[in-house]
Amino acid sequence: MNDLQIDYFMAVATNSSFTKTSEELFVSQPAISKQIALLERELGVKLFIRNNRRTELTEAGKRYFDFFSRYKTEMGNIKHEVSELDGITAQTITIGILEGWDFASWLTNVIKKYRDSHGYVDILINYVGAKEVSTLLLTDEIDIAISLKNTFDTFAEIESRNILETRKKLVYNKQNILAMKENLSPADFANEKFFAPWSIMDDTVTKSINMYMQPYGIRPNIQFVNNFESMINCVRYNLGVAICDEFTGYLNDKNLESIDLQEKEFICAGMIKNSTNDEVRELYDLILSCSVDS
Repeated sequence: MNDLQIDYFMAVATNSSFTKTSEELFVSQPAISKQIALLERELGVKLFIRNNRRTELTEAGKRYFDFFSRYKTEMGNIKHEVSELDGITAQTITIGILEGWDFASWLTNVIKKYRDSHGYVDILINYVGAKEVSTLLLTDEIDIAISLKNTFDTFAEIESRNILETRKKLVYNKQNILAMKENLSPADFANEKFFAPWSIMDDTVTKSINMYMQPYGIRPNIQFVNNFESMINCVRYNLGVAICDEFTGYLNDKNLESIDLQEKEFICAGMIKNSTNDEVRELYDLILSCSVDS
């Protein structure tokens, strides 16, 4: 029995679904099923009743759920108490995330898992612009960064790993005159203004947007604004369109619609390569392990 098996068991029990748990944790459903099967074999009981509609705890599963809940709470408490006895000064680990993204369901589970074994470490989330991510990481203002792959590629001091693949989307306002067109295609937006957040890598951003739209025969008219929120609001006010990732939280805005582009891109986690901070390293490794199907 290990903490990974317990965490998967607790998540499936909470969600009453292997599928939902797989989506939240970004782990394949077979991988979760395998770990829970190993846990059931070790405990000698069936933990779940599975049917077409939902997954429910058996009576034994309910008792183990209560037990593991107490175990997780007490483990975090005792580690916090011991850290104070040993005079360990609580530290804060800051995660910088590229502005606009919504990783709440996935990252909440990662943080919970980390705090179960590191009760004395505080964690903060800061949303930052593309022009700030690497600078903040290099100056130790953030400890771990989650951003697009090209954010880290030119810095030898930063190590990074792919954690997710994201599809690009063209975002437009529902009141856009094109929104009513049947069989709407990205090519239909050739005459629209394309908003983008200002960056120290403006040439890179311009090349990227041109690359995204090249398959549709469009050379976009690009207008830079101060930040990501300004870009989205320009679209919300129906002043033009923008290109976002599928994890952009604003895609849930009732005023906006989106259409898939062919282009995909990798999202990476990064940290300073020679960091000697074990707690940061462990959280970084946990982010990597929880984001790749295994």
